Amino acid sequence: MQSIKFTANLPFLFGIFAEISEQFQKQPSLYMKILHTADWHLGKQLHKYGLDEDHRLFLEWLAQTIKERKIDLLLVSGDVFDTANPSNHALAQYYGFLKKLMGADCQVVVTGGNHDSPGVLNAPRELLQFLDIKIVGNALENIQDELLHIVSPNGEVIVAAVPYLREADLRKSVSGEGYEDRLSALRQGIRGHYEQLANLKDEYFARVPSIAMGHLYVNGASISESERDIHVVGGEAAFSAEFFPSGFDYIALGHIHKPQPISNSDFIRYSGSPIPLSFSERDDSKYVLELTLENNKINKVEALPVPAFRELRCFTGNLDEVEAALKAYTFEALLPSYVEVHVTEPFADPQKELYFSYLLREFDNAPFRIIKPRLSFENRTKGADELFTTGTSIQDLSPREVFQQRLASENLDDKTQGLLAEAFEELWREVAEQN
Repeated sequence: MQSIKFTANLPFLFGIFAEISEQFQKQPSLYMKILHTADWHLGKQLHKYGLDEDHRLFLEWLAQTIKERKIDLLLVSGDVFDTANPSNHALAQYYGFLKKLMGADCQVVVTGGNHDSPGVLNAPRELLQFLDIKIVGNALENIQDELLHIVSPNGEVIVAAVPYLREADLRKSVSGEGYEDRLSALRQGIRGHYEQLANLKDEYFARVPSIAMGHLYVNGASISESERDIHVVGGEAAFSAEFFPSGFDYIALGHIHKPQPISNSDFIRYSGSPIPLSFSERDDSKYVLELTLENNKINKVEALPVPAFRELRCFTGNLDEVEAALKAYTFEALLPSYVEVHVTEPFADPQKELYFSYLLREFDNAPFRIIKPRLSFENRTKGADELFTTGTSIQDLSPREVFQQRLASENLDDKTQGLLAEAFEELWREVAEQN
């Protein structure tokens, strides 16, 4: 009799199960939102003019964006500061921003870049951990410590927090080893570092989506004027995207200031610098990248444009053309524009030089700032300042470009030039590492 009663109630029970299932399916999916940014370069100066106000406005915008869009995790892929010894003001901007995130339910992972001092970044690491802010300023002795398990109410993700990898982090130099051999071993060291992290991730967190951070130059990336002197002196530029292990769902890169995907992939990307750091970046669209993680998968990468707080402009032509352009120029940005002026005249003329100086003084009180003026004459013999490059000042060249153009001016055979170039690269690497 009891079995008959139970059988008779089956339609009723199936109805309840169906209703529960329907209600469960109506529950909204959990979306974990992750923001990828890099290359802030706090403390940066543009031709001796500060960008403090640009950074202040960006950090205010970023903090507000994190709160409005309910970001769960912020990734900063290196070069927080422009120098290894940042000013007190740059440090205050950094810590002030982190303070703004208190109460925003947003965790933070910051990795060191080649411009950052690991000691400066790591100094408050233990304290910041209590605020859900994790710092990896340099490669860690136990590589497993670079693998961070981030859990939020909206999901979880594994972050391989890889900072800028120096040669000393990866290998020991071998006496008598050639320059190309050193570079090849360094590239293999970087590749092996990521592979170790991918294997550890698969071993301990196989079912959790993962992101690898990195601060390096990947072959094929388009650079701007502000990176011509990037620390990876040529050799590491051969690091290819296919060297990254396949186990990572997204690779959040820093080091290159022009935002761009690598190998036409939406999931290997440079976020770029959030503000222009050189005049060559004046036309770049600046943004941060928002990743949406749903059902254990990163299914969306969206660029969030950063407002243009300051305009960078360049005016070129003869004296009359540039003067007319300057007088007609207006701007709508919040901060005064920074302007570069390149005047070219066909023949050397002291009167033109005098008038150019007068023209610059005339715009001293303009609502914009001329911070990079240059006057050149087409028929004048190029001097040391122009260093064999038409229209380029020595101040605008990287040390490598100065050396290369000086070398090209000498009547040397290919073998000698090759040996000198190799010696320069090795010396320059050692100097850059020390700095």
